[in-house]
Amino acid sequence: MRRQFRSVATIAAFAFVALPSVARAQYIHHDNDPFGGKPAPVTPPSVAQVALDDKEIALDDVQRAQLKRIQAHLDSANAPFLKTLDAARPTWRPAGGLGDLSQEQRDQLVAYRHAQEAIVDSVAPNVVKANEEARAVLRPEQRDRAAKLEKDARKRAEELAKKEFEVKQEMVPRERRRGEIRDGTGGSPLD
Repeated sequence: MRRQFRSVATIAAFAFVALPSVARAQYIHHDNDPFGGKPAPVTPPSVAQVALDDKEIALDDVQRAQLKRIQAHLDSANAPFLKTLDAARPTWRPAGGLGDLSQEQRDQLVAYRHAQEAIVDSVAPNVVKANEEARAVLRPEQRDRAAKLEKDARKRAEELAKKEFEVKQEMVPRERRRGEIRDGTGGSPLD
């Protein structure tokens, strides 16, 4: 009798210790973020474009023509890279958000992000060269205004990339218990 009681007690103790670990293992959050927690890379803004778009920089006709030529040259130099990026862009959209991706879709998104990074790395030297040419065309007071506009454009692009990343992160379903019912707002329909 004592031996049976000891066996039952041992099995019960083991179950008491092991079952919470097994149950918790079923609810581990599996991160399905294909972007590795980083927003999309941002290309440096074109000084020629921000100067042409701004109404407060008083450009004369010669400066405007030179900046348009610089911008056109930059656009033509970057066109093949942008075509490559468009060709690599996935044509599908995940129905259930980023948390509902197959391995093939994850691989495609990772490949697209790597293509984005490679293209930004390829485009950046062209933009830096064009920016130097554009600054050479501008007068000192125009250069100061253009530098401020360039900084603002870079900040807007980084904020946009961060916001898009946060929206994509919100698309990833949060942990919830199996069988839990949610309505369109994410809340329980019975509340």
